[in-house]
Amino acid sequence: MGRLFNKYRAIVGDEAIGRIEEKASPFSEKHVVHVNSTYYGGGVAEILKSLVVLMNDIGVETGWRMLRGNPEFFEVTKRFHNGLQGEKIYLSERKKEIYVGESKLNSLFMHIQRHDFAVIHDPQPLPLINYYKKKGPWIWRCHIDITNPNRKIWNYLTQFIVKYDAMIVSEYRYKKKLPIPQHVIAPSIDPLDPKNMDMRDSDVAKYLRIGGIDLDKPLITQVSRFDKWKDPLGVIEVFNRVREKVDCKLLLLGNFAPDDPEGQGMYDEIMARKGDNKDILVINQTNRRLVNAVQRASAVVIQKSIKEGFGLTVSEALWKGTPVVGSMAGGIPLQIRDGVDGYLTSNKNECAKRVIELLNNRTLAKKMGESGKEWVRKNFLTTRHMEDYLDLFASLSKK
Repeated sequence: MGRLFNKYRAIVGDEAIGRIEEKASPFSEKHVVHVNSTYYGGGVAEILKSLVVLMNDIGVETGWRMLRGNPEFFEVTKRFHNGLQGEKIYLSERKKEIYVGESKLNSLFMHIQRHDFAVIHDPQPLPLINYYKKKGPWIWRCHIDITNPNRKIWNYLTQFIVKYDAMIVSEYRYKKKLPIPQHVIAPSIDPLDPKNMDMRDSDVAKYLRIGGIDLDKPLITQVSRFDKWKDPLGVIEVFNRVREKVDCKLLLLGNFAPDDPEGQGMYDEIMARKGDNKDILVINQTNRRLVNAVQRASAVVIQKSIKEGFGLTVSEALWKGTPVVGSMAGGIPLQIRDGVDGYLTSNKNECAKRVIELLNNRTLAKKMGESGKEWVRKNFLTTRHMEDYLDLFASLSKK
């Protein structure tokens, strides 16, 4: 057993650790590779940083490759991403050429054909399957909310998807009519990552000070990429309504993913909407310990996404014992049991009402946060994610 993996024993217990070790044993001589399009700035990269290291630590040789592309390619794949979430898109032949061309180019120097399992994440590297002779099963892992995709983009991408041996989605609602098996595996957070590990009160105060965050008023926070689908402008509207009843502050803590060319424009819109309001703080920061401190210090965390693949910032906040008021998008309802760990809301007025309720009832907020932490422990930690992958590899090995 790996020394690193053993550190999780105190968090998830002996039974879970033993079960995972047993399931990993048949794959001790197998090679797994994950492919995505960035090593930082997004949820996929965060998951892989923990998952890949821990898989190697328990004896399953696991690699991580990144698809490289020029800015034009990432402009196209962002359009595809938006299209998969329902936005209209003009699917020109030029876009198709750019999209497929980068996968073809990458296949010339990305040697993944000898791996026993290949896990390809999201649309960016999806066409890679056209350019390799498979040794073992290839799995497409879709992290996006595809409940109602643009039909043109979905029909176009399906020609690549059906060549895979299996597909993973984050939520049952994302399953589609396809001739390949589809598996539901929820994403996860790493409880020992600097973003989620225990933090002393003095360290929380230190990082808040570094971030220029004063807790002279209750803090409401949304931690998300600067992305229109996360609805940061809607969060500001909610805050303005809350502030009519409770004196408080809002923090929007986010960053730009390297494969998201729209991030800067969204950031500029946020800053324009913020104006000179000193009770709205906007921080473009990737410091993981700052995120940790903020989620612990916040009175309430909001996740008001319009579309959401899963929304791990919900589990992150709950893990710190902070209640979350979220939307009904994507995997958020899987993480929040309405009225137990926080609240699920469907509009700005309802969101504001629930935030006000938690600000005014700190006993309820504390109870919900404590409940949420145990819910995350049981369902959304890295160890469960590892076990789900091992179960999937086992099922595909039988075919």
